[in-house]
Amino acid sequence: MSNRQTAEAALDVSTSLNDGDVDALTGRSGTPFLFETEILPAPAQLAALWEGLAASGYDFGPEEEITVLDPDADTWRRFSSSREVEVWFQRHAPQKAALALVPTSDGRLIIIIDRDRRSSQRIRGLKVEQE
Repeated sequence: MSNRQTAEAALDVSTSLNDGDVDALTGRSGTPFLFETEILPAPAQLAALWEGLAASGYDFGPEEEITVLDPDADTWRRFSSSREVEVWFQRHAPQKAALALVPTSDGRLIIIIDRDRRSSQRIRGLKVEQE
């Protein structure tokens, strides 16, 4: 999956959030899911997370402003410096992962996206960064 396709996948997340399509977001999310510093092991937790984020009414920037980054050895520190998050990245982050930075009116979302085309559950983690 190219950077452009990864940005499109991130745009799909923002569109689904704006549309309140919690079922689509939950279906495209893999577990265990990393949300900021918490690890969500169950689909029901994901549904509750997506419901809350959809209700928050984020205003997203245009697709051209989405930045795609390849992870490195310290990517996990963008989420937390905890050992639990470091271990999640070692064990559960997809080998073909990318970070998509999606601008919002209040900051940005950092989405961990699995670039493996065979994966139907491409959304693997999320962090909300406030400005």
